[in-house]
Amino acid sequence: MESNWLMKQVWRNLLFIHWPVSAKELQKLLPEPLTIDTFEGKAFISLVPFTMTGIRFKGTPSVPCISQLHELNVRTYVKYQGERGVYFFSLDATNALAVWIARRFFHLPYLHADIMINKYKDLINFKCTRKHKGFQQEEILLTYKPISAPYYAKEGTVDEWLTNRDRLFTVYKKKVFRGKLFHDPWILQDGHYSMRKNTLTTAYPPINKGETIVHYAQHLVTYFYPFQKM
Repeated sequence: MESNWLMKQVWRNLLFIHWPVSAKELQKLLPEPLTIDTFEGKAFISLVPFTMTGIRFKGTPSVPCISQLHELNVRTYVKYQGERGVYFFSLDATNALAVWIARRFFHLPYLHADIMINKYKDLINFKCTRKHKGFQQEEILLTYKPISAPYYAKEGTVDEWLTNRDRLFTVYKKKVFRGKLFHDPWILQDGHYSMRKNTLTTAYPPINKGETIVHYAQHLVTYFYPFQKM
């Protein structure tokens, strides 16, 4: 790990719902000059609910008002100048101050939302209602849980391709910015979910639910580096 990290975060109780979609249709939703990354010709949209704790900038302690939040990401997988990374369509989060900081200084599409998470044993109930000013209210209601023993994704598999991403890209005023991060290898479990309501992903290409891939991860410590203009 490089020493110039900017922010530390701890991610907990993550679910990854990976839906295969049309690469051609998904490309239309990306800002130029990013291009869709595919695995064996398949593109994916991923829905990722989780809790973030221990948020702090390097050299500072965790600040109570912004050190913890619940979050829901909608993301896909992209390439730029030969590098593979993640592109976020949206990041709904519960902390209004953290949302403002991420939008203002990192140009990430964070949106303020009400999110409730209740965990009983291995079963997690999750509800997200977007309430960001100027955006249509959207809602997701689901439950999820791990259903396998923990494992590490094998190199070259779709599990590794989907989760082992150490950079993200965002586009602001037609300029591409790259954010790098470091974490230990994911300890994954197969996951199961039940979706009772979802208006958040209706704007994206049709989802192939028959080939859905679901992962769960209990815990991951991450370090983010300063964003760079490419």
